Amino acid sequence: MADRFYSVEFGAKAKTSVTESAATTAGSDVELRITYDATNNSKAATLLAIEAITAAIVEETWPPA
Repeated sequence: MADRFYSVEFGAKAKTSVTESAATTAGSDVELRITYDATNNSKAATLLAIEAITAAIVEETWPPA
């Protein structure tokens, strides 16, 4: 699998605060794994998936149960 990990700390707003790597980053507050060779993957499909995650977080009680 061709995975890429995007990691960021809580409170970060600038895209320069995001770390992209081939392996998980221990201790990151937030991390997103994207499998580039997954079926039907594209930049547009990835952005739609991130929007769905955002909507779920906005609608969920915090912290999640």
